[in-house]
Amino acid sequence: MRFLILGLLFFSMAASAKNVSATDLPNILWITSEDNGPELGCYGDEYADTPNIDQLATRGLRYNYCWSNAPVCAPARTTIISGMYPPSLGAQHMRSHLPMPE
Repeated sequence: MRFLILGLLFFSMAASAKNVSATDLPNILWITSEDNGPELGCYGDEYADTPNIDQLATRGLRYNYCWSNAPVCAPARTTIISGMYPPSLGAQHMRSHLPMPE
């Protein structure tokens, strides 16, 4: 009985799905270079040799002012990946020893 209900639910959802053509969708390519400081050629650093990032910066979008949801790298990456604040996922600390759920 459970499989019958799940099957009916699946097929009703599949039948009601809207066909979307590729022209209806936005054409977005998001390339992120994270865990850097301002020590990049595109920000005026003369010592840094970052030609690929510099080329992306000249042809794309470069932020002069930005902020992060977390002061360290792994929780900030968690925010980018999940779209949620690190404390809401328990990911606000680096290398924390937390008990595993049962």
